[in-house]
Amino acid sequence: MLELWPHARYIWRTALSDVRHRYAGASAGVLWNVLQPLSMILVYSVVFAAIMDRHVDSEAPYVVYLCSAMLPWLAFGETVTRGSNAIRANAQYLRKLPIPESAFVAQAVVSSAIGLLISYTILALAAIPFGFIPSAYWLLAPLPFALLLLLAFGVAAIGAAVVPFVADVSEVIKIGLTIGFWAFPIVYAANILPDWAEAILPYNPAYPALLAGRQMMLEARMPDWWLMPAALGWGVLFTTLGLLALKAVRAEIRDVI
Repeated sequence: MLELWPHARYIWRTALSDVRHRYAGASAGVLWNVLQPLSMILVYSVVFAAIMDRHVDSEAPYVVYLCSAMLPWLAFGETVTRGSNAIRANAQYLRKLPIPESAFVAQAVVSSAIGLLISYTILALAAIPFGFIPSAYWLLAPLPFALLLLLAFGVAAIGAAVVPFVADVSEVIKIGLTIGFWAFPIVYAANILPDWAEAILPYNPAYPALLAGRQMMLEARMPDWWLMPAALGWGVLFTTLGLLALKAVRAEIRDVI
């Protein structure tokens, strides 16, 4: 990660530019960064609330239960999808600039983090009309979500090292993210699962960070003692693997893109 520090300003600047210009050409412009997550929250609350609300063992409204895990998961998925294709998408810059490949993956992480912060703020405000007042623990919930994005960086870096050589991996990643969405109780409650399925949930690398954030947001308490160390461990493990993978292909990757 130390190789990214000299390029921190470039990563931040390009990530901010990406957020500003993501909806370039649309009449609402940057306002879509607010309208898009707001509409998603409303749609999911209408579609799923009537079906799932009675099955969720939580005092929070279902829309808050849902979005407390869905918003960080969507940021995770966006990071992995865009980060794994970052080398190909930025090939022209990689050929010209003396910058490590990981910087382009990090740019996807920062961009997703900004989007998550916007969506998170909207959720905190949108929860109030549903009769749910966010507690002070909501100020700490971004910590496990940051560890989730650290995990996303590692997964995306592994993908970025492979995709330029095997383009089909991009489609495999999309399928994996779809499976991953349902591998954590985002839409449903864990207590509806059979015992064997509930027993393997904690082995999902995204599980500790998502559950820690949900406990802070919904239960207004610090997460179970093991969740944050586990989330950090998964993030460090995959980040290390990702950086090693990028380093292993560094000599060949500029010839391929």
